[in-house]
Amino acid sequence: MGAGVTVGDNLDDPTAEDRPTKLLTFQSWVLRAGWYDYALAHPDLVPFPLTDRSPCQDPFFDSFAEPQDRRPVISGLCRGIKNFSIGDRFIYIARIADGVAKRLELAEPHGSTYFAVAALRVCRVWNSHQRAAAAFTARQYVPSPSPTPYPPNLAFSRRPEATAARGCCITFDEHKRPHLPDGVDERMWKRHYLEYFVRQRDKRLRVAECEFDTVGGCQCLQLMPASAPVVSPEWWSADKPMNVQGVEISEQQALRFRDAIATGSSADR
Repeated sequence: MGAGVTVGDNLDDPTAEDRPTKLLTFQSWVLRAGWYDYALAHPDLVPFPLTDRSPCQDPFFDSFAEPQDRRPVISGLCRGIKNFSIGDRFIYIARIADGVAKRLELAEPHGSTYFAVAALRVCRVWNSHQRAAAAFTARQYVPSPSPTPYPPNLAFSRRPEATAARGCCITFDEHKRPHLPDGVDERMWKRHYLEYFVRQRDKRLRVAECEFDTVGGCQCLQLMPASAPVVSPEWWSADKPMNVQGVEISEQQALRFRDAIATGSSADR
């Protein structure tokens, strides 16, 4: 069943008028120079540096599927968001560490810089992670293990059935300190996953399946630093600092992001 079909637990009229676009950040492998170096050294474990570095990637961009088969999912594990509505639009950007910018020979930054990675529209909503998982079949969702029964950010089971393997993610310890895979054991990795499970359970998080926006027939998704546009706060107004819940941007600003992502333009490089 295609990602654009609205079924199951949809809680809103699928013909509802589109909502304003919200701009959100996520932690990718370019957030820290050491993380990026690990990704470069382990392309089999981190083939797409502009995916979420978490064992439960949220947002999940379905990077291993063919473009026409991708089913990106937002599950609220990162921010606790659950008030999804069909027609909601999101654009995701990833902060670039200064050390990564230098490695990539990007223009000298004047403040914070980001890669613009994806633009999505919510097309389906489920009341729970468990109901959402039932709509997926086993295939490759993460580099390892493969296959998994459903996307990695559906965390309704105490067992990490779909979670990215230790070598494919950054794990946080009980003090919220991040660790590269080389310094993580099974206990620490499982403890990190259980934090997501508890958050999902206690907050009764919902799940939004999305479609990528398209411009000129091209999906608004860039998973590699070489092709992703570089953006700065001027793109969404300097008086709107990024925060955990993101910021709403105008349709004109959103169009600029979508065009840049779809074409892989150099933007502020």
